[in-house]
Amino acid sequence: MDKKTPPSPIKFFKNLDKEHDFIEVSVIGEIPSSLNGILYRSGVGIFEQFGKRYKHTFEGDGAISAIKFKDSKAYASSKVVQSEGLLEEINKGKNIYGSKAPWFSRFINGLKNKRKNTANTHIVAWQQGLYALMEGAKPTQIDFETLATIGEEDFNGEIKGTFSAHPHYVASRECSYNFGLEYGRETKLNFYELPNSGKVRRIGSLTLEKPVMLHDFIVSDNYLIFFIAPAQLIIWKLLLSIGSFIDCLKWDEKSQTEIIVVPIDDCEKSYRFKTKAFFASHFAGAFEENGKIYVDYIHYPDIKLFKNLGDGSELNWRESDNHSHGKLHRAEIDVKNNTFISNLRWNGHCEFPRIAKFFSGKKYPYIWLQSEEYIDGFFRSSISRINEKNEVVTFVYDEGQLCSEPVPITSEASGDGCEYVLSLVFDSYKNISYYLLLTARDLRFQARIELSQVIPITFHGSWVDISDSRTLSERGSILTN
Repeated sequence: MDKKTPPSPIKFFKNLDKEHDFIEVSVIGEIPSSLNGILYRSGVGIFEQFGKRYKHTFEGDGAISAIKFKDSKAYASSKVVQSEGLLEEINKGKNIYGSKAPWFSRFINGLKNKRKNTANTHIVAWQQGLYALMEGAKPTQIDFETLATIGEEDFNGEIKGTFSAHPHYVASRECSYNFGLEYGRETKLNFYELPNSGKVRRIGSLTLEKPVMLHDFIVSDNYLIFFIAPAQLIIWKLLLSIGSFIDCLKWDEKSQTEIIVVPIDDCEKSYRFKTKAFFASHFAGAFEENGKIYVDYIHYPDIKLFKNLGDGSELNWRESDNHSHGKLHRAEIDVKNNTFISNLRWNGHCEFPRIAKFFSGKKYPYIWLQSEEYIDGFFRSSISRINEKNEVVTFVYDEGQLCSEPVPITSEASGDGCEYVLSLVFDSYKNISYYLLLTARDLRFQARIELSQVIPITFHGSWVDISDSRTLSERGSILTN
């Protein structure tokens, strides 16, 4: 007898039902008293408005969802990011931006360089601010406690062009680093430094050969590291505002991936060479050893994963051929000899790798990943942890569930390590979402935090520890990976 297919996960790709401030929610299991902090997650809150569904999930207006742990209790909150573009559309009662707006409106916006900042990809804390990010715009400041939208921030004009959704922290330098792209006659890659104390500053830039889509990068103690895949933007389509962003993106299979390594202390210098084409979606970490740089990242042969995601309506539990399967690779880079070697570390399907913040920039003992497998022909979501010996421990979710990226949870009590990982999960049978707290090393159940609604797809999140008595804004929290 055939196994019954779980219900469609379409609710995972529908508008957020309710926005609300922090409210206490029920807990199954036990939240350790040492955990006092908030996990902030960024994703999509609006997939359609004015009766029109966005063509691609990446077009969706952002929403911030958060879970707060305090005194072994849990409190949840969710808010849609009120960008200037969204407020303008709501005020006029029609789509003005994106693929569902009339072509002429999109074209005029393009001439004026006006775009909606959806802030739907990542959320990070730096000094006294909390910032929602998407790679095609500037940071959007969010209130720590209410999740209210404060507005765009360019740090006194220091950010030129865009600001990536993936800043990375270097523990030894007590700084975070990020990049941004400027498109024009030339495509410029800008480098930014965000110290724990002090101002944001642009520390250098270089020119790329072609206008590309670059999603993530990584940082070791001494280097900024970029894998520039041949994911090329079709400029004439962008200029004429034809289709969505994904429609303006092509994989140039005749080109190669460029490896760029930039010394942090001398950003005018760079090591650049090319290798066989591949796409790196996300990075776990990087470290230096014996004169070489080692990088762990999620490897794809191309960028079909963006096409496969679409607006989410076609996602199902069986068609594995239509799913994109990333693999964890470790790259070895020798900048003196311009060599790049990338080897498979684990053959499991995986994405969204994370390491404990304490090890950022140096060698790390564990990587946690969102993973997946097919059991009896059905997609099963899971969380995995891999150590330096490539030994893997996996927690498999029940059928019909989709989990988000596992975020390492650190507290003052945990010292230099990581005691727990936390993931947001969607249950298609109950049409509800919940947070699952697992022990970090062996991925054993610790607590399940029940929510009252579905939280639509989220991409990335950050944990902010508040284990002492000071407020979040007084703490001056630093960016997480």
